[in-house]
Amino acid sequence: MTIRCRQLLVGAVALFALAPSMHGQNPVVGRPKPQKPLEIPPAIVVLQVDTTAGDSTRTIIQRDFDYGDRMQPLILDSATLDDIWRPGQKNINFAPLAQTRANFVVRARPTVAGLHVEVYDVPRGRLRQEDYFRLPKVPVYRLPAIRDSLSTLLGRKAGVTMGALVADSLTRDSLAQAAAKRVAVKTTRDRANARSAQEARDSLSSELDRRDVLLRANAVRDTLRSDSVYARIVLKDSVVRDSLERDRRLGIHVVSDELERWITGTRGIAATRIAFVDGTKLKIVDSDGANERTIPTVGAALSPSWHPSGRYLVYSDADDRGTRIAQIDLRTMKPRLLTASNRGLNITPVYTKDGKSIVWASGGDSPAELMLASAAGDDSVPKPFVGRTGFETTSPSFSPDGKQVVFMSPRPLTPQLYTMNLDGTGLRLLTPVVAGKRSYRTGADWSPSGEEIAYQQQNGDFQVWTIRVKDRVMTQLTNEGENEDPAWAPDGRHLSITRRLGAIGDPRGIWILDERTGRLRQLTVTGDARLSDWSPPLRPVY
Repeated sequence: MTIRCRQLLVGAVALFALAPSMHGQNPVVGRPKPQKPLEIPPAIVVLQVDTTAGDSTRTIIQRDFDYGDRMQPLILDSATLDDIWRPGQKNINFAPLAQTRANFVVRARPTVAGLHVEVYDVPRGRLRQEDYFRLPKVPVYRLPAIRDSLSTLLGRKAGVTMGALVADSLTRDSLAQAAAKRVAVKTTRDRANARSAQEARDSLSSELDRRDVLLRANAVRDTLRSDSVYARIVLKDSVVRDSLERDRRLGIHVVSDELERWITGTRGIAATRIAFVDGTKLKIVDSDGANERTIPTVGAALSPSWHPSGRYLVYSDADDRGTRIAQIDLRTMKPRLLTASNRGLNITPVYTKDGKSIVWASGGDSPAELMLASAAGDDSVPKPFVGRTGFETTSPSFSPDGKQVVFMSPRPLTPQLYTMNLDGTGLRLLTPVVAGKRSYRTGADWSPSGEEIAYQQQNGDFQVWTIRVKDRVMTQLTNEGENEDPAWAPDGRHLSITRRLGAIGDPRGIWILDERTGRLRQLTVTGDARLSDWSPPLRPVY
């Protein structure tokens, strides 16, 4: 045995002898457990769709993919895009994509009725899925042509008027010349003829004056009428075009959501809207921040909530006498106060899962309790709903299957979250209370999956948390600034929240939070926005 081998053997024996003591100091590390692979969003290239200025179809789809957080749009330079495909070409050149990390290519080509959309698998270089989508047509911008037509017509009438005024002026000149002409007056008959001629000239001159006044008045009236007609056409055209533009954008969002389902298996949330309160006004906005609109209400608005169909909103309508429950049809834009709610304390209304009833908290001299009435307005008196009898009970939210409700109630001093079956059984304190530790939990919203409930918790500033229904494990989602009013998106991954980063009293805004990655996106940028609620998936009506 060589010296080197003896040294190695001695070292091995020594190491073996020290093993028990080393084991006592350092635990044995077992075989590493298999780790879940890091989720990498698939990279998508969206080819040119049209040449629309500003928010083109391609731009909207790319933004929808980005905001959905499940896919990553790749932004390529125009030269590379031209090498891949140009409008009018039949085949796609996949070679330039080999230098990128693109997984899929989306090609959307305009048709008479909408879009023909294809998704290609880049590594395989073949079509994966395709379909046709309808989109509403936005009429050609015709106001300049209408203005020119009205101007031409008005010009013709002005020409006729001017011609008549010129003719009258010539007639006056003729009358003046006749009056200035010296006529011999020798006899009584001559004097009578002269007086008669003068009277005829005076009468005709007066008639010409009246006619000139009428001609000028008619010219002014024609101008005012033309301006009025044009203003009405502009208003009508603006309303129609705005409505069609909104529907077209919503239709493109529907395309984006379907493409996301094709690629990831989960439908996107682009074709949704968010209702919120800005000051005293009720507003809705697309999930990408476009098309913010004020919705008419009777009084000041609070706590809006969407109907399962997406057609109606229910909210608390406030004035100096208190609040009533109201709802609005978003197609007719006509608000209606619920007969079953008298002015007083009526807050936090929501629809039941079937959309047939409205549940809200009603109180006054006694603690608020949950009440129920028909969403059709058939009930004149509300019915008591489930809750904690004798305790303040507000802010209801239903489980996805509609069999349970979560609400806020003090216990008996600090607000906590409770769940209960709709028949009044199974009352359960959801949020655990730790002795000596202050907590304030409210604003619950049950997730679409049914597994979590989002809420706001105060321990200093308000922050957004979630709690798992099954094992009551709580997770804090926000920590910077003040964050309140969580509302789930239909995908069960995103939430809209009220966020304030400055001091108390500074304006608030609606932000979008991705629960999985923590990504935050600001939705509203003006006013004091709060109390948001996320709509179900929507489709344009056409």
